[in-house]
Amino acid sequence: MTKRQRRRIVSLLQVGVSLAVGAAISIRLASYGVPFFLLTACALGTAGSVLSALLNIEQAWAATTHRCTVPGCDFRVRIQHSDAGENRRWQEIAAAHPTHTTV
Repeated sequence: MTKRQRRRIVSLLQVGVSLAVGAAISIRLASYGVPFFLLTACALGTAGSVLSALLNIEQAWAATTHRCTVPGCDFRVRIQHSDAGENRRWQEIAAAHPTHTTV
């Protein structure tokens, strides 16, 4: 299985899960006599929120984060799909950036 095929399967699963959660919410609300258009709005809003959360989780899982080594500095670099040389270059940039910000 190639990366492209794996990515398509994961995307379809994310959409499927978000639509299932939206449908479950609308089914629960329908038992209270909520009007159809309000059910649709709630289902789509819930599905969109769940899909956004799943995409953010996937992005955080797939990315590599390099942080500044100075204690208290919150500078960070997040990269995806990089080779070892590119990864090392961004690690050095994060460690040697000129401005240090503290929280």
